[in-house]
Amino acid sequence: MDGVVVVTRAGKTSRQAAASVLAMLARLRANTLGVVLNEVHRHTSDSSYYYGYYGRYYNHYHARNGQSAAGD
Repeated sequence: MDGVVVVTRAGKTSRQAAASVLAMLARLRANTLGVVLNEVHRHTSDSSYYYGYYGRYYNHYHARNGQSAAGD
């Protein structure tokens, strides 16, 4: 396995659940390739909030582990 992609569902997957999974993967030293946010609708005003939160968490994870967000 080269890496893991975490798939979340907008409005259903809690931030705490996503953060917990990403933290667990970090502890296991898994190569997290990214986070997919499914079922984002343009008319949902919270969509950008979810994207921003998961994007920041993902970038923070890579910065903490000395990697770029692109996995370089």
